[in-house]
Parts: sequence; structure tokens; C-alpha cells
Amino acid sequence: MKHRPLLYLETSIFGFYFDDEPRNAARREAVRTLFDQIDLGILSAVTSPVTADELAATAGPLRAKLLDLLEHVDELTLDEDEVRRLAASYLAEKIIPEDYSADARHVASASVAGVGLLVTLNLKHLANEWAERRLNSVNLREGYPLVSIRTPEEALRYED
Repeated sequence: MKHRPLLYLETSIFGFYFDDEPRNAARREAVRTLFDQIDLGILSAVTSPVTADELAATAGPLRAKLLDLLEHVDELTLDEDEVRRLAASYLAEKIIPEDYSADARHVASASVAGVGLLVTLNLKHLANEWAERRLNSVNLREGYPLVSIRTPEEALRYED
């Protein structure tokens, strides 16, 4: 039997659950399947206070839906000083732009918690090979495990 890793869900995953753009239909369905599998106990997922804070800052009626969806995953309890320190390393290396410091905190949260697979739809700063390699070089230097960064479609097919 193959092992299915613990997933860290970054904020973009929650937003795509409710995305009604026709061009995003396949991604939306992958996100919904991911949550269905979490609810069925097929997959296990966590997130961090960073996600909770970002979702709580959402305006309008979507906010309540996003916060309800957040209840499907456990929130990590982390050493926030260590998360900030590691995130600052990613920013100092210019792997993630300063304007996207929350993205650095997501990776740092997954890394500090030892979560092996970060799931995101942030293709520009996170879910690309260049970013993953550079982020993992910092993790290795700082004594943290490697983290795989995947889209929901990839996470659904991912096995160790």
C-alpha cells in the first residue's frame, strides 16, 4: 500500500473551491475532489494561522463560506518565531518577493511542521520547479526537511 502524505493547504486552494470562472472549472473540480477526499478520510490536511488570517480578511459574503471550508482541515500550532525566521530567509534569498511575504510564511509553516506536501494554486511564486528547488536549498541549510509543492491535480495523484 502506498503512503499518502499529509497535505498543507495554502490560501489559494480555499478560494478556488468557490471560483465560478469557466476557465477555472478543472482546477475548481480538483479542489473540490481534494476536499471530498479529506472529508472521507482518504487524505489528511492541515493549514496554518496564515491561511486563517488571510481568509478572515476576505470581504463580503464569501468570507463566511471560506471560513466554513477552513473547518475541514486542522490548524497547525507552530513556533511562530521560527516560522517568521525561516520565511525571512526565503525573502532574503529573493526566492519569494517581499510583497508576497505570506507565501513565504506558508512554506515556512509547512517546513517547520514537517509537512511533506504543500498544495497551492500559486503558480508564480510557489508551484514551480525553480521556486521549489531554491526553497528546499534554504530548508536543507537551515536543517528542515524538503517540501514538495504541488497543485491540487498533482496532489490527487501524488504518492511516495
